[in-house]
Amino acid sequence: MRLLICDDHELLVDALSLALTARGHVVVATALNPDEAVEAAREHQPDVCLLDLHFPQANGISAIGRIHGVSIDTKVVILSGSISSAVVADAIAQGAHGFIGKGEPIGALTAALEIAQQGGLAVDPAVLSDALRPRSDHDDPLWGLKFFTTREWEALRCIVDGLTTRQMASHLGVQISTARTHAGNILAKL
Repeated sequence: MRLLICDDHELLVDALSLALTARGHVVVATALNPDEAVEAAREHQPDVCLLDLHFPQANGISAIGRIHGVSIDTKVVILSGSISSAVVADAIAQGAHGFIGKGEPIGALTAALEIAQQGGLAVDPAVLSDALRPRSDHDDPLWGLKFFTTREWEALRCIVDGLTTRQMASHLGVQISTARTHAGNILAKL
């Protein structure tokens, strides 16, 4: 299998390259960020791109479509230190053929790459089941924030800035009891 490996940790890229080469795969290119991965995919047309999820200035998921745009047959497997069902669902929606944790042994990684190369979906079944279940607004941890009034947002800014209740009341031009009510409403919604 011809591989492209993209991660912002050069030592990890080197280690993965050595380990996968030792298992009979050919690492045709490596990249340290998604833009480099897109260019490498264009140039080398790998079978599979192993793509990190988190980069200092980017998100690996945002590169999936661009990689497919320059190398339509390249399968993308996301590599991440943490796995959440919402992120897995987003990766699949963007066209990823797999999602694997950085803590998995090399055998599991190799198996995931092979499944993806064959057109399968290489994701832990429990994570996949949760990722594909229907979602409601209540599943979003920030769901309650859309119910804040403008005044509650102003009060929240005061809290974030570390103002006391007295200072918040002064800043908002309200009584101390009203400032306490705003803070209580914020806590109740959170």
